[in-house]
Amino acid sequence: MTHHQNLPKISLEELRGEIKKEYTNVALDPTKGYHFHTGRRLANLLGYDEALYADLPEANIASFAGTGNPFSVGTVNAGETVVDVGSGAGFDSLIASRLVGSSGKSSAWT
Repeated sequence: MTHHQNLPKISLEELRGEIKKEYTNVALDPTKGYHFHTGRRLANLLGYDEALYADLPEANIASFAGTGNPFSVGTVNAGETVVDVGSGAGFDSLIASRLVGSSGKSSAWT
């Protein structure tokens, strides 16, 4: 096993802060270019049905930087309550709000 003696020392709190800053940057400037996939390409890689997001605002789609597809594990029905924890730009929250309709509730937490 190789040990890297020159790695920077960073606390868990600092690391979380830096990650949060990077995701904020994606939301604010999705065209900048990042070392990870974003936007439509990422949604496709994660297996999102394009019909779920095709008519969302383009800026919201471009800012998508999620880590999974919550809609792949089950159906969201009208009238249900959905909570999006770590919602970022709100991509999943916007999809969920359309699926639950006016009789349901969709909440986003960043």
